[in-house]
Amino acid sequence: MSRGCARWLIAVAFLAPSAALAQTDGQATQRGAAWLESLSIGTVGQQADAIVALAAAGRSRASLEPRLTTLSASASAYATTAGGAGKVVLATIAAGGNPRALAGVDYIARIERQYSAGRYGVTAYDQALSMLALRAAGAPTPAAAVTALRAARGKGGWGFALRRTSPDDVSATGLTIEAMRAVGVSKTDPGLKGATAWLVAQVNTRGGFGIDGRGRATEANATAIAIQALRAMGRTPATTTRRVLRKLQEADGGFRFTATSRESRLLATLDAVVALSGHRLPPPY
Repeated sequence: MSRGCARWLIAVAFLAPSAALAQTDGQATQRGAAWLESLSIGTVGQQADAIVALAAAGRSRASLEPRLTTLSASASAYATTAGGAGKVVLATIAAGGNPRALAGVDYIARIERQYSAGRYGVTAYDQALSMLALRAAGAPTPAAAVTALRAARGKGGWGFALRRTSPDDVSATGLTIEAMRAVGVSKTDPGLKGATAWLVAQVNTRGGFGIDGRGRATEANATAIAIQALRAMGRTPATTTRRVLRKLQEADGGFRFTATSRESRLLATLDAVVALSGHRLPPPY
């Protein structure tokens, strides 16, 4: 064997596992997306999330237009909260629509009307989804919104109620990290670094995450959001974490909530597809 051939074989040996893992993630993403496409999704929030997930999986804007048309017919009645309006905006942008004029409604204005003293709505999801949506639309986010998040951080991360005294949870923390990074907070920011350290410390022995942290059993949603948050911080999610998420995928392409409970496979799949696609919020990707 020549020295050149030997060097080539060594290079392949080192590169192949990473390439194979990326390919496996991609295959899981496409199977999950195909399963989502097979469903008739009746609620606006889930339809919005499906549009975002399918866009992350590489579906064309043209193929997403019928879903956006369906969503726009009922979105006004749904998007009465900051988080609800944020979801509609993210989906509209992912599908190539105009969130300021979707079926005659300005959803950016709806988000902005919910703003008061640094807060959009009342929960971590309201705040994070609003900030992600405004960033995706190219609209400004007041500096006070970031200040409010800093003030609401708990002992490590953030909780659903967005109060310092509410229990930190993995999903609220992960989504908040994505939102803060999206609006320009540096990944070297001490608060974000501390929250990320807290998030990483919640991993279980198999590499997955539960919403309550502390090494609890792997949940698809919390694990997927943790992956996206780590990516937002410029980190490569651990191979074990991506693997344990893929193991929740069933033969038809949908994901289980946990290894022992199917619960809402739709919600589990919506988050898993985005995470395994290699993207993070907000769209466009």
